[in-house]
Amino acid sequence: MTTTPKLTVSGYRGIWGETLTVEIAKKYAQAFGKLLLENNSNPTILIGRDGRQSGPTIKDEIIPILESMNISVIDGDVLPTPTVLLAVRENKYDGAIIITASHNPIEYNGLKFVTASGFFTDESEVEKIKKYFSSPLEEYPQGEVDESYPPRILSTKSTPQEGNKIQSELIKMHSHKILSHIDIELIKSKKFRVAVDMTNGAASVMDPYLFDKLGIELLPINNVADGKFTHRPEPLKQNLGEIEILVKNSGADIGFAQDPDADRLVVINENGEMISEEYTIALAVEAVLSNSDHNGDMVVVNMSTSQMNVDIAEKYGARCIRSKVGEANVVGEMIKNNSIIGGEGGGGAIYPTMNFARDSFSTLALILELLAKRNLKASELVDTLPKYFMKKDKVDVSSSLSEMYLKLKAHFSDAEINELDGLRLDFDDKSWIHLRPSNTEPIVRLYGEASTQEKIDSLFIETKSIFK
Repeated sequence: MTTTPKLTVSGYRGIWGETLTVEIAKKYAQAFGKLLLENNSNPTILIGRDGRQSGPTIKDEIIPILESMNISVIDGDVLPTPTVLLAVRENKYDGAIIITASHNPIEYNGLKFVTASGFFTDESEVEKIKKYFSSPLEEYPQGEVDESYPPRILSTKSTPQEGNKIQSELIKMHSHKILSHIDIELIKSKKFRVAVDMTNGAASVMDPYLFDKLGIELLPINNVADGKFTHRPEPLKQNLGEIEILVKNSGADIGFAQDPDADRLVVINENGEMISEEYTIALAVEAVLSNSDHNGDMVVVNMSTSQMNVDIAEKYGARCIRSKVGEANVVGEMIKNNSIIGGEGGGGAIYPTMNFARDSFSTLALILELLAKRNLKASELVDTLPKYFMKKDKVDVSSSLSEMYLKLKAHFSDAEINELDGLRLDFDDKSWIHLRPSNTEPIVRLYGEASTQEKIDSLFIETKSIFK
């Protein structure tokens, strides 16, 4: 496979100074601007970023490009990705650019593009951006900015001080949207102590405010948005030793870890043990479906997400269906099916009542409320969920992907075949495997799950042996 990054529904990510340069960022900003100008001669967009050190440079380079195209820019500076998405929707902006590489390593940065819907660009919009990207950078005459439409909560002309004000107002808006849909007094009554690893990212600007409003004693680490990651930023067990130690030694009731742009969340139980990232959405689904009658409601998860969600949905009379991998794809399926909750197994839950986006903040609020309602320890709460063992790996491409799919289908001829996104094979005992190219890295992913560790281990060994 090629190692050249590509623009997908998950945005564009590259190594800063190599596969992502100032020139590339400016061209993508121009290309996105052209997409917006198809429907609006004077759009207004919000710019947010995670804490990465290359973020300010990228932001300062793309804003003049956008303004030269008669696009009004609101500079929110460091903002969580879910905050930006909610702000676009709530404040009727025409779009947004988020400067982030999400969970990628420190040397990366990237761009995510948001349309007026408050959702990431879909596949057709991505193709338009790619087409516009092929054009050289252009000079645009500066037009008159229409300050009257659409209504803004703050001035688009930001100084550093006003930028902080914009950030503050959007953080408060996001927090209060979440708080209006949970039992704050119940959570306050438990006097929770909660440890959080904010991964030196955008969560640092929102967690203190939200936890204060929830009446929770916050024990933070890596809580300065300077992008100086003390560990690899992907919220996986091997990267989260610091927060596990903090939870265990501090007597915290629960711990959380967020990725740099704060759309993903993982849980650490009271014993300082990270729970698989697959449990994040399962806990959120349990929290939402158990709070009232949701018979007939729809849950959407992606093709690589745990069977736990299917079982939980069935327990409450709901139905769980699967989408292609990628937040834009999950959201599209949720809209189509009027889904009550959905998300992806990498730690990203989407609860439209609070925010129609992967949102670590709304997810942790749901989990804390569920913990308070059940009056259980975090480990005990997890034990109430269905039990599965998931394995996630990468595979070498020995031939073309299509040939690999053919080999798998021939070998596992008794499996149920799903080719919506790569190849997924489901077996009668609820075990499954899913092989697909990554949206965000130049690799092929192999995911799978079974009711025992032995079964999923043997299934992976058997699968990999087919490609030798």
